[in-house]
Amino acid sequence: MSENDEVVAEFLVESHENLDQLDREFVALEGDPTQRPRIAAIFRTIHTIKGTAGFLGFSRLEGLTHAGESLLSVLRDGELTLTPEITTALLGMVDGVRRLLSRISDSGEEGTEDFTALINVLKAHTNA
Repeated sequence: MSENDEVVAEFLVESHENLDQLDREFVALEGDPTQRPRIAAIFRTIHTIKGTAGFLGFSRLEGLTHAGESLLSVLRDGELTLTPEITTALLGMVDGVRRLLSRISDSGEEGTEDFTALINVLKAHTNA
């Protein structure tokens, strides 16, 4: 296994663990969507995945997480309040990240799934 393969494998394991934690964070947010520290934790997780995806050249994953990160940033900063529609969009992003990670795990590549519509939904909330 090459050094790059080891880095990708470690990234995949860490990202899956982080996404499992995000699931728990989102459930907790349903009870109180104003928990900015929890939103900040979600932001940091997505930020980490985005940064590593960019470093490893996974541009689809980087683009999807960037759109989610931007939305989480305005939520974290209190410029926007979490709504059920925003939660649905963010959960869609998490599902998309899982699919991309699965493809990377299976083939070493991201595949060709188009996330433009989801990215546009995330951006629309950010610019609202």
